[in-house]
Amino acid sequence: MLLLLPWLGETWFNSKGEPREAIVAVTMLQSGDWVLPLSFGSDMPYKPPLLAWMIAAAAWLFNGGVVNEYLSRLPSALAAIALIMAGFAWARRERGDRFAIVMSIVTLTCFEVFRAAMACRVDMVLTACMVIPVYILYRIREDRRGKGKFAQWLAAWALLTGAVLAKGPVGSLLPCMAMGIFFLFRGERFFPTLLRMLSLALAAMLLPAVWYYAAWLRGGDAFLDLMLEENIGRLTGQMSYESHEQPFYYNFITLIAGCLPWTLMVLMAATTLRKARRTPLKPAGMLALTVAVAVVAFYCIPSSKRSVYLLPAYPFVCYAIASIADSETARRPLKWFTWLFSVLAIAVPLVFTALYIFPQPALPLAAPHWYGWIALAVPPALGIAWMINRHSPAGHLLLTVWSLYLAYIACVMPAVLNPRSDRNLIPTIDAGADTAILILQPPADNKYRLFTLDFYYNDRLRPVENVQEAGRYPRGTVLLYPHYADTTGLTPGFTHGTLTPRGCDHRHALGFARKK
Repeated sequence: MLLLLPWLGETWFNSKGEPREAIVAVTMLQSGDWVLPLSFGSDMPYKPPLLAWMIAAAAWLFNGGVVNEYLSRLPSALAAIALIMAGFAWARRERGDRFAIVMSIVTLTCFEVFRAAMACRVDMVLTACMVIPVYILYRIREDRRGKGKFAQWLAAWALLTGAVLAKGPVGSLLPCMAMGIFFLFRGERFFPTLLRMLSLALAAMLLPAVWYYAAWLRGGDAFLDLMLEENIGRLTGQMSYESHEQPFYYNFITLIAGCLPWTLMVLMAATTLRKARRTPLKPAGMLALTVAVAVVAFYCIPSSKRSVYLLPAYPFVCYAIASIADSETARRPLKWFTWLFSVLAIAVPLVFTALYIFPQPALPLAAPHWYGWIALAVPPALGIAWMINRHSPAGHLLLTVWSLYLAYIACVMPAVLNPRSDRNLIPTIDAGADTAILILQPPADNKYRLFTLDFYYNDRLRPVENVQEAGRYPRGTVLLYPHYADTTGLTPGFTHGTLTPRGCDHRHALGFARKK
């Protein structure tokens, strides 16, 4: 909680992914349409509405209906906290307090998990709703004589329903498939297992089906085509546009990178594997192996691949990493790794401070708040503490890695990324409440959207197909356009120039024109 919750609003939106999700919540609150709100005047949401509902509800409850960066990221942070707490409870029952603490901190400080936990994206909410039911179903299977089975099945169903409402049917099908395989490994019969898991997966789609039907009534065939493409076309590779197409080995590369910095520790510990004692997998280890392999293998099927798709595998991969970190055979490499990160904990804040005192034109930095400097001082203190008192390398390592993430999110990240946000362009545009703000759509790029600016202008941007259409708007109208757009005929009625050499949504120059 200390690592995530205080800092969610420090960094402004600086890429199109986060504001694209937040705009849906903005349009819900503005229009009152909580089923299928349209942004940019005509764009349907690409995903089911759970994340947008959570953001809009938080804004309505805590900020007078105004969506900001903090509230947009709050659902992801809360989902990550719930995921870590559930993983801690599961690991504690299986292997005790110490192991559960190690696994929990390792999971949150994996780069991919940490990044998703502090981003306004659907992936962490989806992951929590997929992984926590796995822990529940495991307990139902392994604790046969326990009470409260109905409540546990109900909790699993509710969370899987949330997963479907977060990103579609895969939210319930994938965890139920993985648990079905695990049950078979544990000696369950095939057809009863298939019936139970398939029934649970389909039951989790009942309430989302109500939303799908209501959205189809609202959006018609255009909505139906979009949902079929996102859910079926993405899996079969038959999408109408190229969407993160990668070869099958991409998943393994991104998993290794996403587990940093712990991947390096595993590589160091590999030198001692010959000394490790080989023992049969316990049920918890079998679960971790089964789910991790099932998730990675499943996402090798579609041609569309992204690192965040593998997030449900990370808690179970981290179970293996924690097993290595908590083993006696890895004690010496763990000390080496602790020395490495103690040196980094001292060097990285010093480098950042030097760049701030002696600014570089290629790396403009915003001034951190006073509490950001305090957070930046924590890693060097822990690094020096290890060098003075070299006891408990695992504890020092976990705290040092945690402190580096704290310094990053509280100080370094806002200082580096805020100067690159299109929020800085608002004073240049200076559009009043009654001023129309338009985006010129090049013919070959009819989905050109400036999500960041649209968020900061409360979804007031509207696309136009040509300068003649823009010319019909009243005096004071602002027109934004990519540098490659055809602006012939724009000069007589508009004063224009370059708004920015690099927009944060599409990473190229933006033109700016105002009607005289």
